[in-house]
Amino acid sequence: MDGSLAPEVRFPDRRPELRESEPLRWFRPRRLMEPDRFQEELGVIPETLTHGSSGELVATWDRAAAEALDRVMPLWPLTRCRSQRAPWFSEELREMKRRKRCLESIWRMSRSKSDRTNLRSFIKTYLR
Repeated sequence: MDGSLAPEVRFPDRRPELRESEPLRWFRPRRLMEPDRFQEELGVIPETLTHGSSGELVATWDRAAAEALDRVMPLWPLTRCRSQRAPWFSEELREMKRRKRCLESIWRMSRSKSDRTNLRSFIKTYLR
C-alpha cells in the first residue's frame, strides 16, 4: 500500500452503460466518522510487531487502518446523471450566449443608451 488510508475497493456496477461512458469515481459519504467505532474496528496492534522493523509496523498499520476505515465508512460509487448535450449546441453558441449575458448585465447595471445599443446590435448578429 502507498501509505494512504483509502484502499482500492471495487463494487460491481449495476448499470453497464455507465462502464463504457466514463470511469467510475469513488467517494466516502459525507458524514462524520465515529472515532470510537473506528478505534474498535482498528483493534489492538499486537505487541510482537512493536519490536519488529518499522516497515513491518507501517505495513500492518496501513492494512489494519484501511480495513477498519472500509468497515466504518465504505467507499460508494459516485453516479452522475448528466443529460446529453444537444448536438446543435456548439462551443460557438455557448460563447455567444455568454457574451450576450455579459452585455445584458453591463446594460442592467449602467442603464446607459450606449450599453443598450451594444446589447441590441449583438442580439441582432446573434439571431442571424
